Amino acid sequence: MQAPAPEVQQVVDKAVARFHCHSTELLAAFLSEVLQWNRTLQLVSRKDPLATCERLLFESLELALNLGLEHGRIADIGSGAGFPGIVWALAFPRVEVTMIERRERRALFLERVCRTLPVENAAAVTIDALDAASRSEFQGAFDLGVTMAVGDPSTLAPAVEAMLAPKGRFVSTIAAKSSAPARVGSGLQLERRVEGEYGCYVFYGRGV
Repeated sequence: MQAPAPEVQQVVDKAVARFHCHSTELLAAFLSEVLQWNRTLQLVSRKDPLATCERLLFESLELALNLGLEHGRIADIGSGAGFPGIVWALAFPRVEVTMIERRERRALFLERVCRTLPVENAAAVTIDALDAASRSEFQGAFDLGVTMAVGDPSTLAPAVEAMLAPKGRFVSTIAAKSSAPARVGSGLQLERRVEGEYGCYVFYGRGV
């Protein structure tokens, strides 16, 4: 594994200082992979990819902090470059992450990262969220469903809801100026909306 560029290491060191996370070497290697493959796959913004990676890393860790994340089965819907799925798998070795990504090239990137770092508690599947929700192996299989950078969380809520266990929760980032729907899907109720330091987050549960 090559040493990460100094600017990448600086980003990870800031995250460690702020969130006291572990697996710092692997987090730096992951960001390096994103930046390297971004040139051909456009995983994140090409205008300032390092700044985008920093923001997504800090959002991922801040959301995990608000969840009190330690363990559980997680479905990362539309994982893209691996935020938060890869980040959570590295920072919290007791979680099991399934990254559901409909774009084949991005899913192949995620598979490569899981294989080469390695990330043993995460896997990627190339499938649309709606198709995944109709498959028996995904129905009711997860304690937590998460989406980031999707705009309106109600868009994917029906698919996520079908994949949640009875007491499962759905969390998402949301634009700071947006209001959070009180109810999404058929029965997911808003538990709280959090204005964080690095992002804004909404938390939904079944109300049981």
